[in-house]
Amino acid sequence: MSDEHETELVRQFRELAGAPAGVDVFDFHVRGCPIRATYTGGSVSSLTLTSPYLRAAPAPAPGAPAPRPPAGAPVVVRPMDIALRPEGKADRSAKEKGIAREVQTGDAMFDREVYIDSPSDEPVIRHVLASPELRAGVRALLAEGITQVRIDDAEAKTSALLVEFVRPGAGPDRARRLLDAFASVVCNLPPVVSSPVVRPPDEQRRWLIAGAYLSGFLLCFGIPPYFVAAGPRCESNPGASSLFSLDGCYTPVPLGIVAGLAVGLPLSAAVSRRFHGRSNSADRTFWARLLTVVITIQLAIGVFAAILWLR
Repeated sequence: MSDEHETELVRQFRELAGAPAGVDVFDFHVRGCPIRATYTGGSVSSLTLTSPYLRAAPAPAPGAPAPRPPAGAPVVVRPMDIALRPEGKADRSAKEKGIAREVQTGDAMFDREVYIDSPSDEPVIRHVLASPELRAGVRALLAEGITQVRIDDAEAKTSALLVEFVRPGAGPDRARRLLDAFASVVCNLPPVVSSPVVRPPDEQRRWLIAGAYLSGFLLCFGIPPYFVAAGPRCESNPGASSLFSLDGCYTPVPLGIVAGLAVGLPLSAAVSRRFHGRSNSADRTFWARLLTVVITIQLAIGVFAAILWLR
């Protein structure tokens, strides 16, 4: 059933573009805005709509006079990287608990249905999403099954990603509806002026990556020393009395898990608070808590092994 919907949608795009069979990239001009649809088949198929952010003026060259900005155009740090996706119960819960903080546009239906995730400042996001036609286009795309709309990515493009091809009542004009809705977004993007300033490094992301590397290091390089320290305790057939005694091969593991949970859970709650207050804080808080608990357990197992075996 999924393949049938997928094949039909690609056929519709080929027909609209006048492309022959086998072509999976389709170029359109809708309301004067260039749009490219790219289909990628395989085990995880997808269809991506893209369009350049045409209303963005480039940053001036060093030493060159700054160009006159369009009226009302803010100076923004690029990429603005504004990701728009369906808002779910988890998003609303994270906001109610004060974990995540999301920009509100003042459009009640949009704010209820769409979650905004971006590192850009709130005034910039509100400026970009100020057009009612643009917001309606985003809602229409999400209603058609689009997973995410991203405005001004690293390549200065706006994109819409579709991975769920099955849609009740999709009909024979779904491709046209997707193009029209995407055109409502890209054709109503406001002008901005690129700032020469570079966005500061994402310190929260750096800490999460460092935690993941530390946990992986402890796992990969902690196991050999563990068994070396265990010595004959972990022989192939030592008997249950040796395996599960206080001085057994695996004794540090359950002790480390219990102690690690006892210390790691309250510690993870304290660590995760450092990740509050951003639009992506719910996801990052989860990973911060998980990594803190896992690393604490790994360290606790090593500590108990040292206490029990290296006396």
